[in-house]
Amino acid sequence: MGNLPGTDLMQPPSTSPGNESWLLYARDISKSYGATRVLDSVSIGLSPGVITGLVGPNGAGKTTLLNILAGIFPPDSGAIWLGDSWVDFDATPERRRMLGLMLNGRLLIEELRPTEYFDFIGTMYGMERASSGPAAQRLIERLRLEPHVAKSIKSLSAGTKKKVEFIGALLHRPRVLLFDEPFEAIDPPSVHDLTELTREYVRETGAAAIISSHILPYVRPLATEVQLLWKGRLYEPASLERLLAERGDDAELATWHTVLEAE
Repeated sequence: MGNLPGTDLMQPPSTSPGNESWLLYARDISKSYGATRVLDSVSIGLSPGVITGLVGPNGAGKTTLLNILAGIFPPDSGAIWLGDSWVDFDATPERRRMLGLMLNGRLLIEELRPTEYFDFIGTMYGMERASSGPAAQRLIERLRLEPHVAKSIKSLSAGTKKKVEFIGALLHRPRVLLFDEPFEAIDPPSVHDLTELTREYVRETGAAAIISSHILPYVRPLATEVQLLWKGRLYEPASLERLLAERGDDAELATWHTVLEAE
């Protein structure tokens, strides 16, 4: 995260987040694009062994928040705690090694074959090929990716690309998973596979995870807790339902019923 003149990022907070168990904590993250406020003082913490479902309609700010947590671009204000300190990803880019990212294909190199991509990821994280190869092979077998490893990534279906992206995210055994819409455009068996593997990884390694989706049923079987993002702010499910009901806005309530109940 770069230090932007005139923002709260000039100096990191002088105190810890208040919960030393958090692997990642975002404090008062705000972001605007022009006159549009996308995130409004969002704070969220990720604890070991916990999978947080981040749910909201398209345009709620989920992708923006995950990109900020990944250090891909900075917030207008706020700070991020990662592991044991507040971080500036520009000054200490190696801190990104703690993160495993699925960002809707943003990090895929589609000209490569999956195995070439995995070798690249392993090299980028300083892994020996002998280490990254077997680790990748186990996941290739679990996700039934063998028929596709000799093809270019750009020729694969959207669902198969998700599997490639998933393997690349886990290869270096990150402590924090940031997955943006990982189940979009894939079939139910693949959703089941990715769900089970994510749950296993978090349980076995003590990692923390945040899984975003625009539909709650996609993350309900996986998430141990759910946060709802609505117009740039986080809410507990019951409190948001109550707020919208008090406003008497039938259109907003209909949007949320789609998010919460659609299959």
